[in-house]
Amino acid sequence: MTTRTNSRQVEASKVLVVGFNVRPLARSARLAGFHVLAVDYWGDLDLSQWAEHYLAVLNQQPDERPDRPSLPTAQALVEGAEQLLLRHGEVRHILVSGGFDDSPAEWAALTEFGSLAGNTPELLKSARDREATADLARRCGAELPAGESAKSRKTFRNAVTRLALPVVVKPFHGSGGFFTQVLRTEEETEKYAIRHDFDAVPVIVQELVVGTDASVSVLGTGHSACAISVNEQLIGLPQLGRGRSKAYCGNIIPLKADSSVITGLASAAEAMTESLGLIGSNGFDFVVAHDGTPYFMEINPRFQATLEAIELTTEANQVKLHLAACEGHLPDEAPPHLASCARIIVYARQYCVIPDLSQISGVVDIPIPGSHADPGDPVCTVNHVAPTHEEAIDGAWHTVEAIYAQLRPLKTSE
Repeated sequence: MTTRTNSRQVEASKVLVVGFNVRPLARSARLAGFHVLAVDYWGDLDLSQWAEHYLAVLNQQPDERPDRPSLPTAQALVEGAEQLLLRHGEVRHILVSGGFDDSPAEWAALTEFGSLAGNTPELLKSARDREATADLARRCGAELPAGESAKSRKTFRNAVTRLALPVVVKPFHGSGGFFTQVLRTEEETEKYAIRHDFDAVPVIVQELVVGTDASVSVLGTGHSACAISVNEQLIGLPQLGRGRSKAYCGNIIPLKADSSVITGLASAAEAMTESLGLIGSNGFDFVVAHDGTPYFMEINPRFQATLEAIELTTEANQVKLHLAACEGHLPDEAPPHLASCARIIVYARQYCVIPDLSQISGVVDIPIPGSHADPGDPVCTVNHVAPTHEEAIDGAWHTVEAIYAQLRPLKTSE
């Protein structure tokens, strides 16, 4: 692990932020007035702008690809949190972003280090229980894709036959869509059946719902809820090298859709939040079919990747709202979006060397200049704020293509 320290003195009001990509949460906490300790997977350059002290799982270095850790991500993050707290003392709150959704034991371990503001390990389990949340979603006004579980090659092939191609195949556990695939042909299905270890990783086979990927960011007190933003999700974009998976590629905020669609998504997410008793900031993923029907996908019961884009378009600090909700207080209404923001994750299309990206406007999550990336690795994130939905998208893609033009191909022996 890599540990870096800023020279600024840490004062009494501190928070620990922990997650796979924690820079946006560290930024929000810092802007909320806290001194920030951060544990992150990537350790990008700009995390130091917001955290007094931080520890990264990866050790980024010029002229090389960072070694991937032997420990599972959630376990590595917990160990990092323990190390950082031993060095720098207790914190007022622990705030969690991605990386723990299907790791209740590690989530529970974090609660032993101090006051984790948000959902308990038990609420995490409830929110990630696919069968229970599917039934709840139906009661709250959303549909579910037809689907079957598969724990062997035979049951996998039978499920594909019954559902008919194309289908979505995803592991029972996991978030971000990185191991979720769309199978469109018999050849792709056969290759998946041969290569996948169903004994080790059972899967869910679902019908492919064609429509707009969306999410809802919701605040909960344990008893009441308030949807604060309805967002478009960018999933599995081939122009980013992610066309064969359902990997998360970013957002456009807010979602551009009929008011009835927006209201329906917000209402379903609020009802599910209240029924489950969720606390603080929570994210709900949907696909909106072409006829406007919302299909529920999953719940992320912690800060979401949309956090920064919501702050850039509403000027409402998400850490402040989260902590207020944890104390039982919700805003009277959702903060208005004053602009649109396109948030796009730039993935490496090939083996490449990453230049210094720090001078490009709107670029965040900036790696060490000269570090290497494999195909499919995230390179950086682009945020582009503009008055309209279309201007935000156009501006973001202009920056994305400028970044791709600067990535230097890297010859490998593979």
